Amino acid sequence: MAWTPKYMLYQYDGLTPVCQIANVVEDNGPQDPIRFTEISGSRGQGSIIVQGANAAWDLKLGFWLIGKNYQDLIAQLDSLQSSIVPNTPYVLKIDRTPTTSVSYNVKRVTPIAWDMSSRFYSQKGTILFRVNSW
Repeated sequence: MAWTPKYMLYQYDGLTPVCQIANVVEDNGPQDPIRFTEISGSRGQGSIIVQGANAAWDLKLGFWLIGKNYQDLIAQLDSLQSSIVPNTPYVLKIDRTPTTSVSYNVKRVTPIAWDMSSRFYSQKGTILFRVNSW
């Protein structure tokens, strides 16, 4: 079986697991959110660039919930909704290779979006996390 990255959400301590986001099909990370300030004089040549902190950005994860039947799918949907509490600090760890991962400090600030579907065995959803927000 081919290797696929794992998306694990942990409490703010980075040790206590909250949930795994399985079957991720869309991920707009990583991004390079470095801010800087450019200072240019009115009589001088060129400018001076002062590096700032990392800016906050939105990490969008599209995923599929797949259940054995309708009741299993609804149980997964309800569990995910109640596990990821809005405006709560989390650490999201994403596998980049089998031996390396990247961690982001995130908060969910919008509702989980559920696409329209017949919702018998599968449901597509989208979670938008705010990165560098705590």
